Amino acid sequence: MPATLIDTCVLRELHLPRPFWRVRRAVDDLWWEDIRLSMVTFAILEGGVTELPQEFKQRRVRGWMRDVRRKLGENLLGIDYETSVIWGQIMTSARRRRLKLPYHDSLVAATAKRHELVVMTRNVGLFAPFNVEVFNPWAEKQEVAYDFGEEPAERFSQAGSTSAELSLPRGTGGEASADWGDAGAAA
Repeated sequence: MPATLIDTCVLRELHLPRPFWRVRRAVDDLWWEDIRLSMVTFAILEGGVTELPQEFKQRRVRGWMRDVRRKLGENLLGIDYETSVIWGQIMTSARRRRLKLPYHDSLVAATAKRHELVVMTRNVGLFAPFNVEVFNPWAEKQEVAYDFGEEPAERFSQAGSTSAELSLPRGTGGEASADWGDAGAAA
């Protein structure tokens, strides 16, 4: 799979107590060098963090965000001039077609187009009208050419796997990830 921009809904899924195995498998099949995240995703995550009821949960998630930001380095993509021009084109196209497109998704779509990335998301309908290549790891085998293999026996990501690296560390306070996941459900 070419370089992949992971959408917020994929990160949210990885933080659930029992993430869907196909999502985990698809993320595990990516090399770190091929993973991209949008700064928009971090804005959405920060919005969810501020909704968390307890300060220690907020610190834990923000620490995880800093760690992922550090690991991704230059693969964390911001909004530059070219991206903003593409975003304007996407928004104009959506308006002309009378499509309701959330700003954050349109910015992720513009980022993906700008850098020629595949977007890993379940929100295929928000990206496909704008010629953004998408990969839906929630899809049934008949809907995608990707071979997920068989469902693994283990419920959690294995240490050192890509999905484990993108997930909040499990352990004491593991319920924080479930609470935080609800805050970002709209993404």
